[in-house]
Amino acid sequence: MKTILITGVNGMIGGKLTRHILTNTDYSIVGVSYTPDMLEAMLEREGISEENKKRVRFISNEELISEESDLGEIYAAVHLAFSRRNRPASDIASSIDFASAVFRKLSSSGVERVINLSSQGVYGKTEEFRTEDTPPAPETQYTMAKYAAEVIFSTYFDSSDVPDYTNLRLDPVVQSQNLIVALCKQAKEGHIQLRGGEQRFSFIDVEDAVLAISAMISSKSGWEKVYNVGWNRMRLTLTEAAEHVADVSERLGFGRPEITLDKQDIVLWAGLDSTRFTAHTGWMPTIDFDSMIEKIFKNI
Repeated sequence: MKTILITGVNGMIGGKLTRHILTNTDYSIVGVSYTPDMLEAMLEREGISEENKKRVRFISNEELISEESDLGEIYAAVHLAFSRRNRPASDIASSIDFASAVFRKLSSSGVERVINLSSQGVYGKTEEFRTEDTPPAPETQYTMAKYAAEVIFSTYFDSSDVPDYTNLRLDPVVQSQNLIVALCKQAKEGHIQLRGGEQRFSFIDVEDAVLAISAMISSKSGWEKVYNVGWNRMRLTLTEAAEHVADVSERLGFGRPEITLDKQDIVLWAGLDSTRFTAHTGWMPTIDFDSMIEKIFKNI
């Protein structure tokens, strides 16, 4: 059983996790997606070698959850497939339906380890740094759906024979957040316009997120039901984030942009305490916020 199943394999995290596993381990991959063309496009995007492509097998969403599918070869599964937060409510609802079907299938298929990727957004507007004991308080359709998926996940696996399973509540991945990309684009144009100013944000780089998931897969037994994964107790106000962008812009030779602020009372909080996850896996993030910004500048 040297195979990892990944749903949402053609997404950003799914693609980079596939590349990491194929490059650094002897595991094979079962990639779950809508079509084989989408999987092939991801493999090309991530620069997967022809030799490593032989270790990847496609399975469709429908085939995965069918009664006929045999997952006996699967050691661990990572559920990444979920609608984006800005998609219609019907898409988000469909994501819950699919997650439920996936969890039902995996909980009775003899896999050893299952990871459900969730979001720090389930904590809502909680102001303190969130630990795993902080009560969930989701506020949007999307974050309520992510928490609902966690509840369904636990319902299936608490009554299963699967030894290790967990929800990973992840900091926002900076490459998928329009905010920092927009600030970098504005910086290149010489002017950053902010609204609010005191909103609190925390971010993680996609490469650190992939290493965290990989560390979870290979970690010792005795998993907790929930782990926080992020830049441990680090957060920035919107104004501070813009100043970092301006610093990097100047250092990279684009000039220092002017920053103007339309002060408004906009409440937003973030920030995870990832101590429990680090203690269990030994993982720690290594890509700091300025390095994240530099990577974004080089790709816009």
